[in-house]
Amino acid sequence: MSLDLHQAGSARSDFGARLRHWRLLRGLSQAELGRRLGYDDSHISRVENTRRWPPAGMAERLDELLDTAGELAGIWPQVERERRRLARYGRPAGATPGPDTLEQLLTAYRAAAHAVGGHALVDVLEQHARLAARQQRTAPSAERARLGSLAARYAELAGWARFDRLEYGRALAWYDCGREWAALAGDPAGVALLLARQSAVHWACGDSAAALGTADASYRQAVLAGRPAPQARALLARARGHALAGDRREAECVLEEAARLTGSDPTAEAGTRLLLVHGTCHRDLAVRTGHRAHARLAAVGLAEALDRLPPEQQHYRALVTARLAGAHVWAGRPEAAGTVLARVPTGAGRVALERRQSERWLSRHHG
Repeated sequence: MSLDLHQAGSARSDFGARLRHWRLLRGLSQAELGRRLGYDDSHISRVENTRRWPPAGMAERLDELLDTAGELAGIWPQVERERRRLARYGRPAGATPGPDTLEQLLTAYRAAAHAVGGHALVDVLEQHARLAARQQRTAPSAERARLGSLAARYAELAGWARFDRLEYGRALAWYDCGREWAALAGDPAGVALLLARQSAVHWACGDSAAALGTADASYRQAVLAGRPAPQARALLARARGHALAGDRREAECVLEEAARLTGSDPTAEAGTRLLLVHGTCHRDLAVRTGHRAHARLAAVGLAEALDRLPPEQQHYRALVTARLAGAHVWAGRPEAAGTVLARVPTGAGRVALERRQSERWLSRHHG
């Protein structure tokens, strides 16, 4: 099943970014623009941050007020098509979808997440996570474990969507829910994945101790699962924590062990994840030590990860591209960094954060 989303990225995200651009260019606050349109400032904020779909007629009024030469009205049909596609796939096939339908939808949502990011998917993912959890409580005993595991996987993806929107507290809350559901379902691999996700949140917040603590807990659960893939993911989370702390020896040692375990996982996704985390760790080590050798290793790993990502995974590619630009900055290659940054689309959330970070580094070191 495929969501067949607009491959250039989220049209709703583009609309919000262009609205913010024109509003700031005209010197208007969200509150002032809302008053002129008859909306409150929170409405404008939610549209800009892709938490709300722009209603019909809004684009034309914005174009007139902001003097955009019709740009927003030109984007709006794409936004509406995207909304209808997501609404169609967001509605279960029947009033009470069974586990098979929920499995199919989850696969489609994962593909969509790589294409458009978490902004457009949060609501439907959270809805389905709650649905699966409710069904698990009342299902026949033979179905409870499967539905509990499904609820945990929906919670994991919902948490990732919140993380992608930089809503770290809500991300951690969903990961906690998912851990509880996975534990009740007797799914240690699911618990391990959710702990690894929590480690990533702590890493993003700059808390190396918490990142390492949850990564260690993830590894213990992965050992209980008895499979190398969850163990490798937990080790990658641990490596990020050591790199964030500036501990080169431990980070490289853990990366080597993760690479050994990844060798037993034939999926392309596992190899790409290893390259991405390897590059990210060496970028973080370059930031903390100032050693360009780490930055050069980061650039090699991130460039190879980018080459492996399929074209339709636009959101994932944008994130890796933004990190690659930062690696070039710390490697002393400002021209390469600028060229790579020019390929990163405007938007919101983690991609925008990574882009701003690389831009700041470039300005600080080579401005």
